[in-house]
Parts: sequence; C-alpha cells; structure tokens
Amino acid sequence: MIRRVFRPSRLEFRPGALGARAVLFALVLLPWAIACAPVALPSVEPGPVSPSIPAIEEGNLPPGAAAEAAQTLRSARDHLSSGRNEEARDAALAVIQDYPGAAGSGEALEILAQAALGLGETTRAVEAATRFLALFGPSHPAHPGAVVLRGQTLAQAGNPRASFQNLLLISPEAPPGTMGEAMDLLREVIPQVGAAELRESAEAIVPSHPFRGVLATELAISLFLSGDRAEAEVWAEAALAATPEPREEELSRGVLDGNLEEILGQPINIGAILPRSGVSPLQMAYGEGILEGIQVAVEEFQVDLRRPIHLEILDHEGETQGGRSAVQRLEEIGTFGAVGPLTPEILSEAAAARETELPLVSPFASLPLEEASGVLSLSGPDPGGAEMVARYAWDLGVESVVVLRPQTEEARIEAKAFLESFQALGGFVPQEIVFDSGATFYQTEFDQVGSLLPDGLFLPLTPSDIQLLAPQFTYFGLDTLGIQLLGTTGWTEDEVVQEVASRHTDGVIASTTRMSQDETESFSRFRSGYEAFFRKSLRDQIPAYGYDAAALLLQALRSNPRNSRELLLAINTIRDFPGATGRLSVEGGRILREPRLIRIQNHELIYISPRFD
Repeated sequence: MIRRVFRPSRLEFRPGALGARAVLFALVLLPWAIACAPVALPSVEPGPVSPSIPAIEEGNLPPGAAAEAAQTLRSARDHLSSGRNEEARDAALAVIQDYPGAAGSGEALEILAQAALGLGETTRAVEAATRFLALFGPSHPAHPGAVVLRGQTLAQAGNPRASFQNLLLISPEAPPGTMGEAMDLLREVIPQVGAAELRESAEAIVPSHPFRGVLATELAISLFLSGDRAEAEVWAEAALAATPEPREEELSRGVLDGNLEEILGQPINIGAILPRSGVSPLQMAYGEGILEGIQVAVEEFQVDLRRPIHLEILDHEGETQGGRSAVQRLEEIGTFGAVGPLTPEILSEAAAARETELPLVSPFASLPLEEASGVLSLSGPDPGGAEMVARYAWDLGVESVVVLRPQTEEARIEAKAFLESFQALGGFVPQEIVFDSGATFYQTEFDQVGSLLPDGLFLPLTPSDIQLLAPQFTYFGLDTLGIQLLGTTGWTEDEVVQEVASRHTDGVIASTTRMSQDETESFSRFRSGYEAFFRKSLRDQIPAYGYDAAALLLQALRSNPRNSRELLLAINTIRDFPGATGRLSVEGGRILREPRLIRIQNHELIYISPRFD
C-alpha cells in the first residue's frame, strides 16, 4: 500500500505567522462555522485494513534503502498481478536477499511462492510459502491465507499428504473466502490420504470446524468400502450433524442407505492377464501367486481410493492369441491398466494388440521401450545397479575395465550405464566386447580380455549365460590374472549362486534388486496384509511381485486420471514408492527398483550396501 504523507508547509512553521490578527479572525468566524455545520452528520466507517505483514528479519534500513526496497516490492506485486511470473519472482528474490529487514518485506515471500507456482518451480514455491507461514502466529489475520498458500504449493509439488496435514492448521474462524479455498484444496488432496491418517484427523478435529463434515464423510466412505458398515454409519451420522455441503451430504446418506456404490459411479476397472490353464504346473503356480498379490493390493488401495475397484481376471491359456484376446476384452470394458502377461512372447502379442495406451505391468517379462510404449516390467534392465557397481569398483581402486556382454537390449542398457558412470569418475574402458546372444564358447573373447589385462571385467549377463561363461573364465586361466569380476542382477539369481561352482563365482561384485533374507518394513507390511486376507502363511516371494505390479497402477489412480493415457502419465511420476520387493520409481517408461550391492561367497549373497528401508 502506498501511503501519502502530508507535511506542514514552511509558512505554517514560520515564527509569527499565527499572530494576533489570525487568532481574532478565527474567533470571529467560529460561531458562524458552528451555525452552518450540518446536524447529525453520518459517521464514515473506515475501510478494511489489510493485515500488516512483518519483515523477514528485524532491522532498520537507511531511508534510501527503505525506499528502494519499497519500490522493488511494489514492482514484484505489479508483475505478479499482470501475470509476469518471471519478473515477479526476480523482484521478490531481490527484496528477500537484499532488503530482508525492510518494512513489509515478508510479502516478497508470498509473491515468490505464487510466482514460482506459476512457473512450475515447486520446490522454490514450497520453501517460500513455508517461510511466509512462519512469519505469523495462529491469531494473525494473514495466517489462514498463508496456510492455504503453503497447502497449494505442497499439493502441486506432489506431496498431498503434507498438504492435508498443513490444511489442518487453519483456524475455524478463517474468513469465508479463505475457508472456501481451503475446503476446495482439502477435497483435492484427501483422496491420497491413508485411512489411518484420516481417522486420526477426523477424531482430533473440533466438532465446530468446517472441515469436520468432509473428514467424517471421507472416513465413512473408507470404512464402508472396507466392509465396516457399522462404524461407517456412525461417521456418516457425524458428517450429517456437522451440516455438510451438498456433496458430503449425498455421500453420507449413501453410506446410511447402503447405496454408496451407485453414488460413486462405475467402479475402477483394472485387469490381470495370467496363465490359469494350458500351461505347466510351475507356470500356473506363478500365475496364482501373482494373482494373490494383486488381490492384496486391491483390498488395500480400495479403502484409500474411496472407489470400488473391479479386478477383471483373464486367462491367456498359454497362447499368444489368448494375450491378444485378453487385451481386446480389457479395452472393451474401459480398463485403466493391467498386470501381466508373465512371458515375453505373450506380453509382446498383448502389447501389439492394444488400440489405446493401456498400461501393462509385467512382473517378470520385459520388452524394448521402442517396441512397446506403456509396457513396464519389474524385471527389466538395471541401469541404476550398473552405475552403483561402477562407483564401487572405482572406490576399490579398479581403474580399467573391459565390458563383455551379449548382443541384447538389456545388456546394452546396463553396459551403457556402467560405461558412462565409470568413465565420468576417471576410469578407463579399453574395449567393449559384444558376442552373439546364443554363444556357448568364449575362447576368442577371453583371449581379447587376457591381452588387454584390465583391472576388472564387467559382465551384464543372464543366468543362463553365466552358467556357460563363468566356468570358461576359470578354464582359460583368467582367474589367475587378478581381474575383478563385476556384474548385475543376473549373477544374484539362485541358478547362479546355488548351482554354479563357488570357485567360479566367489568374489564377484554385483548389483541386485532381490530382497535379502532380512525383511524390509514394506515387505513385512505386505506379509501382514497377505496373511490377514488369505488366512494363511506367505510361503514365497512371488505374490510380492504381483502386489507391486498392481500397486503401481493403483498408486497412479490416486491422481484421478480419466483414462488409460492419463494413468500412464501418472505412473511415470511415481518416485520412491515403498513396494514389497523394494523401493520403486518409474522414469522414462521403465520401473527402477533401488539396487543393492552384494559379494558372492560360498554360494551366499553378502550384502555390502544399505537396506532398502
């Protein structure tokens, strides 16, 4: 706000200016002025006063600097109101950095947060909004607006749970306009809040708070969908007692009348394309384990999504045509995404049969990205692991490494990741040797390695390749040259660790995405959910892969996508999801599980990097 300051003129302060004649003149006019004054003039109500915003830091500025600060802040305000976010951001930063002690400088934090949101700079927006909120106590008139602003930045930064908790700070006496904004944001983020957290908040909030109706309604829906109808009705009654808005009133009455599914609309459809007949007993057992994991995920997420979830299970009968038919059926019924198939051949046929961008998440099979957009795998290439091995090798003092790999897409990706990471550290890669995927004899390749005499040999191989190649490494005498063997997850599979003689594998350093014998917190949580759902013990880890494949689809559904294309976009934003098989991220259409380092010794995996948790 620009304040005009009126100062007396020099004439008024001139000695003798207010002399006797002036006094007499005033006395003469006074009775006339009183007589002419209007009677009972209505008082003028003062306009609303904007809440004062404190400075970022305490301190006094010289008059010149204070004027510059005021002008810069005014420019930031004008740029923001005109939609010039970059200019507003830069001017606000200038105030924050150069004039933090200026009067009202805290407003620059508010401007910076809003401008950064407009520019998509969410981290900066959250930081500025957090500092802005910290300027005010709960009773300050600006506090509610600052709470909403911080909630908006957290939501846009992909942290809806933090936004939800932040919104609970708002006073029930907040102005109606601000409370309306807060309610809209609450409805936006609350679908991504877990049932336990929702219950805790609903129980803690005061009955008079405007949020009470929304929280009680959402908790009633969660309880209803999880099968706890009696308690759902208790919370639905609580929501109605809070005088909810029409949306919450309709949903609460749906809980009490037992027709909530009709009000929520059609269920969310997800699919599973699995072998249930026409295949070997082992494949059927794998398919059954994957299905069990999917069912646990559906049971868990249905409560949090607050929508009915329909799982369409289709049997491909071990035939590629079965994969094509399954995808066509899923697209007909409007399925958002599907888990499976489990084998590359059927997965390839299913992917090719899609007419939409229906996401397919396979627990065990993978396809090249350029051939199958939207097809993801929990068992694809491990570039993160290859990079980790490169860093560890360099730390061990390995300075030169030869890469020996098959001519496959997976090996090419892992070799590229290793090369780039190792060379960036200063390592030397004298040669990359590529052999035919079906090769069984490696004398020529090992002769090349021996002639180069590297410190290490990086081998991104499949278990079947390792079973043939590892003994020949010893047979041709390379084990006597002090070459450190390095690899990726293929070296950590049971058919290598348990079945290949230890003299061929002892000392190998490799990355793995396998779980160790020590359960992570996430796997323990999955085990508890599995055993509670099926009333039986979890006997192996196969269901965990079905759980994670389905959980990625369901996690992405929290953002309320309208179709399979939007679901695929949401999947690609998932970062550090605590899956049962490890911490998962999706980047560039590829599922990345947080890798760990191991050393193989006496048919055992010795873990040499931190746990997933």
